[in-house]
Amino acid sequence: MPMMTNLKYLQQMTGNDSAAIKEMIDAFLNQLTEMQADVAYLMDCRNWYELSRLADKIKSSALIMGIEQMADEMKELELLAIEGKNTEKYPEYVERLNAMIDVIRVELEPYLIDRQIDII
Repeated sequence: MPMMTNLKYLQQMTGNDSAAIKEMIDAFLNQLTEMQADVAYLMDCRNWYELSRLADKIKSSALIMGIEQMADEMKELELLAIEGKNTEKYPEYVERLNAMIDVIRVELEPYLIDRQIDII
C-alpha cells in the first residue's frame, strides 16, 4: 500500500532541515487530535458552518503534509457543509477522516525519532 503522506513539499519548504520537519510533524499530529475532537463536537451540534471552516483548516494542513487524499475529502466536506447540503453524508466523511488519521499517525510518528529524515 502506498504511503498516504508525501513530505517532499515540507522538505522543500524547510530546506530539508530535519529539526524543523520534526517540529512541524509533531505540531501537525497534535493538531490532528484537537481537530478530531472538534469535528466530533461540531457534528454533534450540527454546526455545519463551523464544520466547513474546520474542514478548510484540515485541508490546508493536509496539503502542507502532502496528504492529498485528506485534502480532497475535506474540500468536498467543506463545500457541502458551508451550504448545509447532504448532511446525511457527513458521517461518512468523518469516518474516512478518522481512518486516514490512524494511517497518518503510523506513517509520521517514526519521523519524530531522533534520526535524519530521508524523504524519497
